[in-house]
Amino acid sequence: MKEIFFEISDLKKVEILVGENYYNKFINEKKYNNYIIFDKKVELINRMKLNNSIPLIGNENLKSLDKYLTLLLKLSEIEINSVNVFGGYSVLDFSGYTLENIGIDNYSFFPTTLNSAIMLPIKGKYYLNFNWKKDYLIQKGYPQQIIIDMKFFESISRREFRNMFIVPYIIGKILNSKIANLALNYSKMNFSNIDLQDFVFYSIKQWVYYLKNENDIFPGESIIPLFYNKKTGFNKNYIEIFAISFIIELYISWYYGFLDFETFEKIEKEILDNFNVSYKLIETINFKTFYCSNKFVLFTSSGKLIEYKISCEELKTILKEVKEYFRGGFL
Repeated sequence: MKEIFFEISDLKKVEILVGENYYNKFINEKKYNNYIIFDKKVELINRMKLNNSIPLIGNENLKSLDKYLTLLLKLSEIEINSVNVFGGYSVLDFSGYTLENIGIDNYSFFPTTLNSAIMLPIKGKYYLNFNWKKDYLIQKGYPQQIIIDMKFFESISRREFRNMFIVPYIIGKILNSKIANLALNYSKMNFSNIDLQDFVFYSIKQWVYYLKNENDIFPGESIIPLFYNKKTGFNKNYIEIFAISFIIELYISWYYGFLDFETFEKIEKEILDNFNVSYKLIETINFKTFYCSNKFVLFTSSGKLIEYKISCEELKTILKEVKEYFRGGFL
């Protein structure tokens, strides 16, 4: 297995392992009161019918207060020393929030989707949605260990898996890294001289580098919550939302003169030509119940990232222009 560490302080770090077909080793470890929390859609775990397991249904709807209280009640009925969590980002986020809230800090994550395996939940914060606002409630914490097992990716549909390469593509663009072009090749299932396991490991190193040296906010993330509201709900494809949000923030950077239009157009075209992303998603932003962060990290023509504050009212004005641009009405 390949190994990397995410250092939190001089005394604490998260161990990150990347390998293949290792998950059974961790499940079969003879640990006293060790439990498994997993997404029922992960067939490799679901079909094992484990007695010490708690199944969840992973999606953004999971991260609600009522489901948190339900899991809290289950966990309070059993004695737990350690937990292994298997699932995509919503399951990892939700489980981390819950476990940290009840004082269980001996837990490991097993990401089962490509995006959750690369953009790892190691910012030190977990989130719940509340009052139709995405990621409104915050709980601090880190997993002790993260194990990326390539075996889990085999059961993901070809179409869904191809779209997950949006994440390393965007990380590569932001950091001017070769993983951007490699991600485009992988999205077409054109495999290069670097195998998938090495690609994932290298992409994780880029993500760790970004968090340690750039910012804990990633370009695109400040726009994402706008797509989730009472009118349109939370049952949406996160990857597509992330891609559109990133394009919108590139537009915002161009709007303020930080990014030249040629660069914006090139990245926009690469995303639309290589991934399944629809501009129609922007119609789900509800301007009547507008809730936003005013802090953005914008990508610039020089390749540098800048922090920029935008008021909610000003952001509304820009987004209305963005909608017109997506419809072909501008530029």
